Amino acid sequence: MAEAVFFNIANEIFEKLESQALIEIGRWWNLEDDLEKLKNTVSTIQAVLLDAEKQYSQNRQVKEFD
Repeated sequence: MAEAVFFNIANEIFEKLESQALIEIGRWWNLEDDLEKLKNTVSTIQAVLLDAEKQYSQNRQVKEFD
């Protein structure tokens, strides 16, 4: 359940990183590479959270089956 909250937060961060204003500011300050790395990190975090949620639900199903 907590994974869903963190996933939503990560999704909001990712959306903000893709905003045109932030991209332009990154160009002015030569931060394009840093912003891209940050987007990749947030994307990885989202994947880990989705995997954790999947594993949690599968483990819970196994426990309920016993």
